Formats: sequence, C-alpha cells, structure tokens
Amino acid sequence: MQGAEPSTDKSAEASSLSRLLEPGNDTLGYTLFLSSLVLWSEGNNLRSINIILIIIAVFWLTVNLMTRTRLFTKKEKNPDKPSRKRKAKLLSLILVVLVAFMVLATTIVVNFSDDFGGDAPEYDSPHYHDGAFENIEPTSLSNDNASTWDTLGQYMVSDNCRSPDEVLPSQDFELKDLEDGEFSVSWFGHSTVLLHTNDFSIITDPVFSTGGAGPLSLGPSPFPYEDEYTVDELPEIDYVFISHDHYDHLDKNTVRELSDSMFYVPLGVKFHLMEWGIDEGNIVEFDWYDETNVSDELFAAFAPSRHFSGRGITDNSATLWGSWVLKFFDKSIYFSGDTGYMEEFKNISTKYGPFDLAFLDAGQYNIAWEHVHMHPDQVIQAAIDLNASVSIPIHISKYELALHHWYEPMELVSTYGAEQNVTIATPILGSTFIFGEDVPQEKWWRGVTVCTDPFLDDYPLVEYALVYTNVIGVLWVVVPKIKSRGESTEEE
Repeated sequence: MQGAEPSTDKSAEASSLSRLLEPGNDTLGYTLFLSSLVLWSEGNNLRSINIILIIIAVFWLTVNLMTRTRLFTKKEKNPDKPSRKRKAKLLSLILVVLVAFMVLATTIVVNFSDDFGGDAPEYDSPHYHDGAFENIEPTSLSNDNASTWDTLGQYMVSDNCRSPDEVLPSQDFELKDLEDGEFSVSWFGHSTVLLHTNDFSIITDPVFSTGGAGPLSLGPSPFPYEDEYTVDELPEIDYVFISHDHYDHLDKNTVRELSDSMFYVPLGVKFHLMEWGIDEGNIVEFDWYDETNVSDELFAAFAPSRHFSGRGITDNSATLWGSWVLKFFDKSIYFSGDTGYMEEFKNISTKYGPFDLAFLDAGQYNIAWEHVHMHPDQVIQAAIDLNASVSIPIHISKYELALHHWYEPMELVSTYGAEQNVTIATPILGSTFIFGEDVPQEKWWRGVTVCTDPFLDDYPLVEYALVYTNVIGVLWVVVPKIKSRGESTEEE
C-alpha cells in the first residue's frame, strides 16, 4: 500500500499536466498570449503598454481565482467552469470597488494632505479674470499640429533616451572665494540656481527633495547624479525667488528647510508657503511688473512669462507665474522660470535690459505645448530679444517630463547658439563659477552613454518566437471554442 502512493502522485501530476495541455484550456491559452505579449513589449521598450497588459493579467487572474471560491460559485452548476455572466458580474464588482476606493483616497488626500498647499483668494489684478490668471499673449495647452491622442501614444512607448542610462556626472558643491563686487553661480539641475556674493545669497526655485516631482512625491523621480545636494550644504540663503507653484519649482520640504529666508513669490503662492509654516512677514507677493529694492544692493522686479500654474485638481491658474529680473553690482540678471516664447521678451529687455546673464527655460518641450515651453531655437531667439551677454539653459537634466531625449536641450541650444554667435554657458551639475571669468562650456553630457536600443533589435529570432507563441496562445483558446460551437449547432 505504501509503495502505491508515489504512483498515485505521479498519475495525479500527469493528469494535471494533461488537463493543462488540453486544447481549449483557457488558462494555458491566455497565459501564452499575455506572457508573450508582455515579453515582446518589454523587448521593444513599450513599457507603458506593458503596465497595462500586466494590469489586465492581474484582473483576469483575480476574477478566475475568485470565481472558483465557494463564495462566488454557489449559483454555478459547474464550479470548475464558471459562466461568463458570473465572471462579468465579478469583474464589474471589482472595478466599482476599485473606483470607489480611488475616489475616497483622492478626496482624503486632497482635503488632508498639505502637499497641495493653501487656497489662493481672488485678486484685483488686470491679469485675473473669472477665478484664474491669464497670459498676456493667447496661450493654449494644446496644439492643432499634435493631437492629445498622438502625444499620449508617444508616451506609451518607453524610449530609453528620455532618461540617462547611467549616473550623470556632477561636481561636489564648493563655494568660491570672492572679491567685493563679484558673485558666483551654481546650478543644481532643473531650475535651481544659487547666486552668491560676500553680502547675500539668492536661490531660485529650490528643489532638493529626492522624491518625485508631484504630490506625495508620486511624480517623475530625479535623475541620479554622482553627487547629491542638500540645503545643509548651501550658505545661508537670504532670498528665495519662486517663479510659479508647480511641483518641480515649489518643493514643500525644501521650502520648510529655508523657512528663515525671505521669499519673493507670484500672487497666490504666499498661501502655499503659509500652509507650510512660513511666517507671512517673510513673504512678499508680486504681480507682473511689480518692483522692489530688496536691499541697498539688490533690486528685483517680477516680469511676465507664458505659462500656467496649479498644484491640485481644481486650482488651474489660480496663482500667478512669471520671471524675475535681479540687479546688483551693476549687473542685470534674468531668470525666465517656465515659459513659452513670447514677444514680451523684447519689452522686458527695453525696460530692464540689456542683461549680463539670462537663465532660460530650455527643456521639457513638445510641439503639443509649445506655447508654454520654449524649443531650443526659440531659446536662442529669446536670448537675442533680451540682449543677454551670456545665457544658461535651465529646466533640464533632472526629470523625465517630455518626449525629447534627456541630452537634447543642451546639445541643440549650444549648437544653435554657436551658429547665431550667442554665448551659451553649460555648467556641469553642482559646479560653481565666478561670473565674469571663463564661461563654462564643457559638453559634459557627451560623456554619458546616449541610450540603449530595444533588446529585440539585436535578437530578431526571439521576436519571431514571441510572435508565434502569441498566435499559438490565441489559437489554443479560439479554435476549440469555434469547434465546440459548430458541434452544438449540428446537435440542434
């Protein structure tokens, strides 16, 4: 009797295997279909599509497992083969519960999380109408030349070139010894720029958090650098200038670390800062073309840009956005914030220029939103319009937010600048240089591996095998069902 048990086990295993390999077995057919499609998508860098496929597979597996439990098979004549109606009802129940959970979670987060900041009041401003600020030039977040569906389809394809394949080179942050009347420039990626003098320090759009650029740190994560930078490494920051309230420019955690500084912000942004514990006396609000003497040495003016704002679901353009003009030591500096190209650059130059140094939005562009982010050729034109002696591309090299290759803005802006005799500085991340000395123009991005080709480009036989496996999976399910329906028709 004891000797018969292994034989029984083997026969049971053989029986299970035979059932699995039986034509018409949904489990095997769908498994072959989905697994081959997932692997094919992965090999072609279609990773967003892959996520969708995996979600479908999880739902399919969940429904099939649940329909085989006692709770959901009470009304089934054959529990081993639940009806399609039963599966559809169960799937509907899961989706309803999931949607309800997401709505509840979103409501709780929006109402109780301080990531979204405070609520801005209505403003008596010539640029404020019907609860929202407006650009001085007609501006749209869509474009007739690129449909929303087209753009979404491009995002579904994961191009490895959109983010670096390796750790980006950088330098340890170290301040320079300065003479009176000199200032240094340090760039920490994206739009975070430190201007340091012996008398004061200025920082723009400071973001030092390691989380994603979105609420609850759920947005795109920063690119990896050789060096990590923190607020603790900085000199004492006297003045913080904010261009607008998007998460990649206004970071809650960084703001709290700079709570002793003076903040200069667009209209409405004050209420975010107050929500995060910043004293109202440390915040100064600006409308476009408002000016102030920050100190005996520093003049500041808030100028227009062509963009939008918002941190939540219902606060689109409830706060203002713009650019900054800073003047000290007989130098004029322009910081664009996020902006599309605009004719207003010429007016800004007439009023406050020419500029010795301009920091210009040069990344995260796309034809679909060309009104709110400049393309590389427009960056050069903006530098010309502003009469800028030296321009530095910003809004680059930190997040994957657009469809272009991560290195493309620096490469194209520096190339177009050389063609138009426009001086473009391209400092390496974390580096510090004294303005007026040598202009940093190292092509540091060229030392980084450009991108990785899709895996299946080098292994076409593997791709063919996956396609054939996909077809077999479909046929494994479909052919027996067609045959079964034909037999049923004949019996009738």
